[in-house]
Amino acid sequence: MFQQTATPSRVEMTSYGEVLDRFADRHTVTVAAGATCAYLGDERNLREFLVADEIARVLRRAGHIVSFLLIDDSLDPLNIRQLRVAVNKDPELIEKFSPWCGKPISQIPDPYNCHESFAEHFEEQLLARLNRLGANPTLVSTAKLYERGRYAPFVRTVLERHDEIVAYLEQTFPAYRPDKLFWPLCPRCRFLDGTRLTGTRNGCAQFSCDRCNSTEEVPFDEVEGKLNWKLDCAVRWVLLGVDIEPFGKSYLEPTAGSFFVAKAIAQRFFGMSKQGVTPFQYGAVGMERQWSMKLIDGLPSEMLRSMMVSRPATDFNISRDQIVSQASRHQVEPDLNYLDFVRQVLPMWLLTPENLSARQRDLVAHGVSFSDTFLNSPARLHLPTRTEVEGEKPEVLRGVHALLARTIELRTEEGKTTREEFEPLIKDSMKVLGALKGPCLHRLRTLVGQQQGLPVARFLLSLPIGYLRTVEFLLELSLRHPHQSLSQGELPTLKKAA
Repeated sequence: MFQQTATPSRVEMTSYGEVLDRFADRHTVTVAAGATCAYLGDERNLREFLVADEIARVLRRAGHIVSFLLIDDSLDPLNIRQLRVAVNKDPELIEKFSPWCGKPISQIPDPYNCHESFAEHFEEQLLARLNRLGANPTLVSTAKLYERGRYAPFVRTVLERHDEIVAYLEQTFPAYRPDKLFWPLCPRCRFLDGTRLTGTRNGCAQFSCDRCNSTEEVPFDEVEGKLNWKLDCAVRWVLLGVDIEPFGKSYLEPTAGSFFVAKAIAQRFFGMSKQGVTPFQYGAVGMERQWSMKLIDGLPSEMLRSMMVSRPATDFNISRDQIVSQASRHQVEPDLNYLDFVRQVLPMWLLTPENLSARQRDLVAHGVSFSDTFLNSPARLHLPTRTEVEGEKPEVLRGVHALLARTIELRTEEGKTTREEFEPLIKDSMKVLGALKGPCLHRLRTLVGQQQGLPVARFLLSLPIGYLRTVEFLLELSLRHPHQSLSQGELPTLKKAA
């Protein structure tokens, strides 16, 4: 009889400080996260990998040598749901690849004909997405580990001690009833999902295949296939020396959760130390379907990453209001949050894309998508309209015109292009306006669409010169011809004059 395992007290970590304490006396640490690269999921799936990467970063900053492994369960059989997601519900590809469902993803052709296999296609896509978010794990393909014989001793142990392992699981984890401990790969049809181990004798595994109605008897050392996920997880911890891995809450349920089952198997049958792997709990991410695949295009990488890793154990739901609120707190430039950038600075940058750095162009691309998706407003340049000028006192418009003319003069003829040089001089010009300063600055903000956000001196330095000259010309036109329309539909006729 096996000794009954007591329900464990809390073993998982939920903060990065706990991680530092746990590994304070360790020089090297291996962090791992697992995936089945049969398709590219939406942003919710990223949390596990980003939390793992953040654990690695925290440890590296503390002086540890850290390996971050992304382990692909590339011997898993493809199912129809995965296929539909993988090919974006393309009916032709679904029809073409449905017959492959049930075979290992590492042995299925790439549906887009650009990689050696189905698995390699989505491995590369996932790695590229993680790289964009600042995570650079080392990929480990379990199919290649099986192929190279690294799993062979553990598979042999499971086959030789199959009934003993089943009895141990029944007594220790009565709520867990695995359908299979091992999935043989049929040597005839190469399907994995229709096979079943029927017995072992004289060093051979006996199994049947429902796909091709065959029965086989293969020596332990020659049998192909894969362990069930919990046993596979136990093996990789031992094989790769994993020290810490993030898990969702359901995996940490003590009576049948994957972590506790895998740890018990690893320690009892595969030789893992008593300390073993440390679990780090990450919270669930909920998301309305309409935002799926919109975050990675609309949010700066640092912002999306921060949402996922800043409070790793906390559950949260992604909604439009939550995204906009987060954007109002995420700084993209000194004294400038992302929401204000999208509303106020982005239109300026769209005028002169050739002058932007690579980082700024990336920010513009995200901002255009964010404005359209989350603000329901396409990013566009704001030009003065008739209603913004009508009724304003001529002296106020003349004051605004003078301020714009002085700005252009400082930035071009006098070459005052740094904040330190420009701002004191333009502020002196504002003082000259006297009692008209307040009304002039208010009207200026309205005319250029900067009612909130950057200080006037800042946006006068940031706005492109060509744009300022256009606004100056429109004001001059209005002062000369008060009843002239300033609708944007008439702007093309101003291009030559501007």
